Amino acid sequence: MVINLDYLHVNKVYGSYPDFSTEPLDALLNTGNRVYVKTYNNIQGNRVLVNEYICYRLSKILDLPIPEAGIAIIDRDTEHLCDEDVFSPENYGHCFFSTRINKATVINSAIIPQISNKEDFYKIILFDHLIYNKDRNKGNLLVTSDSTVRLYIIDHTHVFKNACIWDKICFQQGMSVDDYLDRQIIEYNSLIYGYFWEHLPKNLDILLSHSTDFKNRLNLSVLEDVIKDLPDSWDVSCEDITSLLEYLSYRLEKLDHICNIIVGR
Repeated sequence: MVINLDYLHVNKVYGSYPDFSTEPLDALLNTGNRVYVKTYNNIQGNRVLVNEYICYRLSKILDLPIPEAGIAIIDRDTEHLCDEDVFSPENYGHCFFSTRINKATVINSAIIPQISNKEDFYKIILFDHLIYNKDRNKGNLLVTSDSTVRLYIIDHTHVFKNACIWDKICFQQGMSVDDYLDRQIIEYNSLIYGYFWEHLPKNLDILLSHSTDFKNRLNLSVLEDVIKDLPDSWDVSCEDITSLLEYLSYRLEKLDHICNIIVGR
């Protein structure tokens, strides 16, 4: 495996979170930042890393509230400060990290009026539809609990319609049946979405305004720039990547229609 030395390095691993589906690590980067790390060859496969990185990059482009994240390296110089079986040489290579947010808690309905950026929810629900995310839950919407209560999105492991096992076939099938019309995203995420709709109006004009903004910020060229930064070691075929780009472009084109679905029209 060829390693790009320009990547950040995971200096220390303190432990893991075995109750999470990908069993991420609690780690320290060479920058001094405490982070969560999803490793190469993790229990759910390397599509997890691809999903996380693409969604992080798209979130930044769309000005969504997400912790700083990126790609780092775990290798033999990474120090174990935990049980030796937490990670092994099989996990050496390019990993995905997300910066830990201190003083954060999971979302609930009662706290939403206090959230300073609660109107970012309009962008978040539109983003979930763009990336076909049926897994927006209490564990991946965090709010800070210090003097400024702020909302953050994390954990985009199970996206792109087929979670960790997507390929060109699932995208082609989705487009062939106009899957932008389905309501599965709303239904699967109904608990979290319901929290926000208790405090925010289902305003079509606001959603359409964000749809226009998404289309101004994203296009095929931008998507290609994101994709080209994926490490080769994460092993996504050219055919699957081409289909993913086509699928995201298709859903981007249909965002205005999706706005109507979100408000129930």
